[in-house]
Amino acid sequence: MDYQALERDFSATPGPSLPPASWNISPGQRIALIAQDMRGERHLNAALWNLLPPWAASPKLAYPTHNARVESALDKPTYAQAARSHRALIPASGYYEWSASHDPHYFSFPDGEPLLIGGLYSWWRADERSAWLLTGTILTTQAQGGAAEVHDRMPVLIDRNLADDWLDPEVDGERILPTAARAGLALSARLLHWQVAPLTGDGPQLTEGITLRL
Repeated sequence: MDYQALERDFSATPGPSLPPASWNISPGQRIALIAQDMRGERHLNAALWNLLPPWAASPKLAYPTHNARVESALDKPTYAQAARSHRALIPASGYYEWSASHDPHYFSFPDGEPLLIGGLYSWWRADERSAWLLTGTILTTQAQGGAAEVHDRMPVLIDRNLADDWLDPEVDGERILPTAARAGLALSARLLHWQVAPLTGDGPQLTEGITLRL
């Protein structure tokens, strides 16, 4: 991921220790996200890929929070505050989904353009003496088109024309979430996907298609 291009394109200040390039990121690891604070300043930071709401007593929740359904995020206590005013862009070169037979497929734009995945973020700390931890989740929606052939859910992709409103904490989530989800369908329709080998290790070779034997 070209962090310098993201900093320039979104006028975002980079934080320390941005995660290195990876083609095999799992929940619980660090991802990069772009967010805007109440002063209107944008930041590109590393975040834990598992959203922890501020009121969580422990970092180990009883349920997974790496994905959140866009249809219900505003109604779920875990995500409601973030959905209203703590939205983020999660840049990626592509993403994986697994079919019902547990075969991984890689999704990306045909021209190599980076994806801007809609996300939510939250700051969490164990107690008043602890440092704040930035955490995030990826928003998903009902899969459409080719994506539905692999999985019933897909990430919400954010149209660049909506990115300013998406990041603006003054724009209420009640309006921007459904608008962004609808606009993202056209972006998802542009995605190509192909089956890849089981994900082992790391590196760009993980995104190479495999030849299926008939």
